[in-house]
Amino acid sequence: MTSTADAKNKAAILASLPMRSGEDPFIVGIGGFYRRWFNLIDDMQLLIDTVAKIKSTEDEDWVPVWSAVGAEYEKKGDALLARKDKPGARQAYVQAKSYYSLARFPAPYWSGSSICPPDMSPIKEQSYEDYLRCYRKSAALLPDQPEVITVKKNGMKATGYLRLPKGASKSNKVPAVLVMCGADMYKEDREKYAEGALSQGMAALVVDAPGTGETTFPHAPESVVAWQAALDVLQKRPEIDGNRIGAFGVSRGGLWVIRLAAHDARIKGVISCAPGGAGYWGTPEERAEWRAAAMERARTNWFGPRGTRPPLKEITEEEQRKEFLRWSLKDQGLLDKLTMPMYLVNGKIDHLTPIGNLYMLLESGPADGRVARVYADDGHIAAKNERTWAPAAWAWLRDVLTKGKNAGMKAGTKPKAAAKKPAKKKVVAKKPAKKK
Repeated sequence: MTSTADAKNKAAILASLPMRSGEDPFIVGIGGFYRRWFNLIDDMQLLIDTVAKIKSTEDEDWVPVWSAVGAEYEKKGDALLARKDKPGARQAYVQAKSYYSLARFPAPYWSGSSICPPDMSPIKEQSYEDYLRCYRKSAALLPDQPEVITVKKNGMKATGYLRLPKGASKSNKVPAVLVMCGADMYKEDREKYAEGALSQGMAALVVDAPGTGETTFPHAPESVVAWQAALDVLQKRPEIDGNRIGAFGVSRGGLWVIRLAAHDARIKGVISCAPGGAGYWGTPEERAEWRAAAMERARTNWFGPRGTRPPLKEITEEEQRKEFLRWSLKDQGLLDKLTMPMYLVNGKIDHLTPIGNLYMLLESGPADGRVARVYADDGHIAAKNERTWAPAAWAWLRDVLTKGKNAGMKAGTKPKAAAKKPAKKKVVAKKPAKKK
């Protein structure tokens, strides 16, 4: 288990990390692509030291470095389990799983990415199998082991994990949260978010996002039906109150959560971190900066076997606009359908999902029921500040699902099992440049 001293050291390292406005999330260096793993890794110094060993993002250089650390943690977990130290073994397996997750990064492979091939290489496939194995080892040591759930719709399927809080039963129905994964973080990486829901007395169903992990649904707007099928599963459970279901999403999951809420009134409350797809087109300067960053990522990073990098193809504004309209809730007339309470979070310096999307969500819909937290010193998904915003967001959602639409605007009562949460702040931040 992580000690108090370790936690303080980690917090100090996180606070010291630089954040640059033009930061490339895929640069192999501190503050780069692996910010999203900060809250999964216990030993930050080990993470830093491992990054220093990487020579390139090509599979032959990338995978062995991360997998070696994962293997050491897995070996440690096996030894601890042999000594009957289940808590220690579980924590070691969780760390092994997280490093194997880094080894198989990025994803999805089959969505036309300019930085990875259409399919995983054999060594990446092996790291993914190692990742799943270590998660199963860690999950087997939980007192409330996750139930494997299969979601089916239109001949496609996705796999998820359902966890129920203590005391949930047919006679004691509980609220539930659908936890949506992003592009590069699979359901096994979202266990901490499930535990956040459980700490507030809510069930959690975590499902791989379309185009990732163990799902056959493609990464496409119409795959919102996958999430709707997941809602069907929750509503059929005798332990769950089908009238009290919320949704939580980070990064691409933040996009999915608002898209689902716009399509399905069964969602009664939303936590969206780093939401994209609302319909913020940006200024000409912002759009040009995004295209330049995409080209630089494609030029400097190739997450595939050596010698397989395809010729670079410049992204035109016309192509950018076409993809934008494919997802834009504003241009599809869906923003006005978002009438449920929303808790919005992001770092102000976000190079992947412009902060303008968050402001657009605040500016639309009802006059009450929406709160936001924007961190000026943080970037995509506000990873450096997750230990602050996540507990507050979970408590807010619990209040919304148990006390009604406007409950989350008030100081909620704290359940016995919940950690002390910081005072809520309603943020009124500077609006982005005028939208075109």
